[in-house]
Order: sequence, then structure tokens, then C-alpha cells
Amino acid sequence: MYDVIVVGLGPAGSTAAYTLASRGLKVLGIDKARFPRYKSCGGCISTKIERILDFDIKEAIEETVYGATFTYKSGRSIDIMSDRPVGYNVMRDTFDHLLLKKAKEAGAEVLEGVRVRSVSDSGDSVSVACDGGQTYSAKVLVGADGSSGVVGREFFKLDPKEAAVSITAEVPYDRNITNVSGKLFIDFGSIPFGYGWIFPKKNYLSVGIAGDAAKVGGRVKEYFDRFVNTHEALKGFKVEERTGWTVPIFYGGANQAVKGRVLLIGDTGHLVDPFLGEGIYYAIRTAKAAATTIHGAFTAGKIDLSPYQAWLEKEIHSEFKSAERLSDLVYNHPRLWYSIVEKDPDIMLKFYNVIRGEESCDAFYGWVYGKIRSKPWKVIRRWVESRFLPG
Repeated sequence: MYDVIVVGLGPAGSTAAYTLASRGLKVLGIDKARFPRYKSCGGCISTKIERILDFDIKEAIEETVYGATFTYKSGRSIDIMSDRPVGYNVMRDTFDHLLLKKAKEAGAEVLEGVRVRSVSDSGDSVSVACDGGQTYSAKVLVGADGSSGVVGREFFKLDPKEAAVSITAEVPYDRNITNVSGKLFIDFGSIPFGYGWIFPKKNYLSVGIAGDAAKVGGRVKEYFDRFVNTHEALKGFKVEERTGWTVPIFYGGANQAVKGRVLLIGDTGHLVDPFLGEGIYYAIRTAKAAATTIHGAFTAGKIDLSPYQAWLEKEIHSEFKSAERLSDLVYNHPRLWYSIVEKDPDIMLKFYNVIRGEESCDAFYGWVYGKIRSKPWKVIRRWVESRFLPG
């Protein structure tokens, strides 16, 4: 009998296992993969992650980001750079392995290469059944096995189709020949209700595209091919191996993350920013909050996980609902949005403060919406003009 079982050992699961084991609980972590393992992901982490981690991740950082080159349908490029870091680019195999090593060092027991098939809650304990017939029990279970994993999909009945669809490729490049240091490439309009990206790492350009699954309509490969064949930064490169994946963004039906002795963190609970698709920061943040609730329950001698749900609704859901409003504004009108940014690049500089965690998304949305409403004729005129300009 363990105190806590953590199913899935990506950033959310490993952080939960590390935090709980550090606080003296008996923790078992289980993952179907063996680490290090490749994970399809853009791999950009906002700098605000440094506020919630109590150990250094510098060894996993491959590029420090100060801004981006923005384009609309691969054209009309504009550089918007800051004098302070906005984010860090990592390869997920290295970054995730670092977090898992921290969990092991803290005392968590780990099973790699073991798939969990079912979860049951008896009321007094929780059990997981794995391939090969193994069964493990604990007082509490943390679901961190992804949106298509057994905990969220089967136990909580969350809909894995409520997501963005994406394709990512890792493109080898020589940093001495291709100078893309210190920035990202972000493209609007290349896919319905989403964006394309190029994130430089040490030896690879992580190239990807993601859009709302319902709006993309099965054409994600077509959008990806068009993006990589037209973007200036990818000329001369061969984009060969590619991986499809889903981004389990926050949606209305994903509000419940606690059920009896089981709770969800990170991607498993669809706790991904619905505007940027940022998941790593929220995986770690929700893992630490969940660990605080669990440790508090053991300290009190009563397993009550409801404080975690209350924290989510106050701190995360409200933030994501503001991000949803921003998504509706930007992704429903990408050409209009891009025209506004071209005329006023300071908009993105201000949004960098949101990414850094220095300003709320709600405050930013209100500020941007106010700018648009204050000059409606100019905005409409620019939008109309942009629809008939080349590009």
C-alpha cells in the first residue's frame, strides 16, 4: 500500500512525484514509456516556470527566447523582440528525463515500461491494474497519463476529442550557418483557429502547426505541408519525419478534476492554455498545487481532495476563460489581428508580460479590446484593405 500512485511521468507526473516524495510520502510513479523518450511537442517554456520550481533546469535549456518573428500565412514578417527573456526552448526527452531523475532522487519508486489498464476507487483506497497482471494500491491516485490515458478518459469520462490537432517535425540545422538565435517564428492564418511555429533548439528546429480539431476537419497534414513549403525560414530545409499529436486544451466540460480519491493534473485534466497551447508550465503548476492538497490531507488524517478543485477554479479556470476570449478574438479574425499588430507592435511586447507571468491574461484582453473599440473605423478599414492586399 502506497500513500500515492502517480500514473504518467511527464512534467506533471514527475513534478507531483518529486514534490510528494520530498515531503515524506511513499510514492509510486508508473509510465508506459522508458526514459529518456521522445515527446512530440514544440518545447517552449515560459520564464514564469522559474517561480514555481525549486531546482535548476539550466542543463535542459537549449535556447533562451527574447521574442519572435511573426508572419501572416508565411509572409509580411515583423520582428518583435524584447530586452528580457520570454521563454526557454527544450527538447522534451532531456527535460522530462531531468524531472523524472529529480523524482527518483527525492525517493519516489518508479516503474517504467508499464502500462496502466484500469483504475478503481473502493472508497478506502485506489487500485491500478497493469499489463502483466500487476496490481498496486494507494490512498490517493494522481492522473497524469495524458488526455487519451486511462485515468482521464475512462475514470473521469473526459472527451479526448476536445483538443487541438497538431503535427511536429524536428529539422536538423547548423547554428553556425542559420542564425535564428534568441527568437521564435510564429505564423498566424496558416491553419484554422491556431498557428504555426518554428522553435530553434541546439541541433534542431522544432517545426509545427496546431489548430482546433473541429475547425481543421482532418486537413492538418495539408496545412502543415503548405506552412513548411512557404515559410521563408524553412527554405532549403527538408522536413521529412513528422509526428501527429493532440493538444488537450481547456474546455467547459473539463472543469472537474477531483473524483473521490483521484485527481487530475496537467494535460490529463485538459489544463492547457487555450490561446497559446502552453502545457508544460501548467503541468508543473497544477502538479505542485495537487501535491500541496494531498500532503495537507495526510497531515490532517482525512483524505479530502476538494481544496485542489477549489484552487483550480480560482487560479486556473478563470485564467483560461480569459485566454478563451483572447483566442476567439485572434483566431476567428487572424488577418484583422495581424493587421493590428503590424500597426502597433507594442501589443505583442505587452503580451510578453503575460507570458512572463507579470500581467494577467484578463487584463491584457481588456486592454486590447479597449484599443480596438476605441478606433473601430480605423480597425475595420485596415481589415478591409488587408483582405485585398497581396499575401
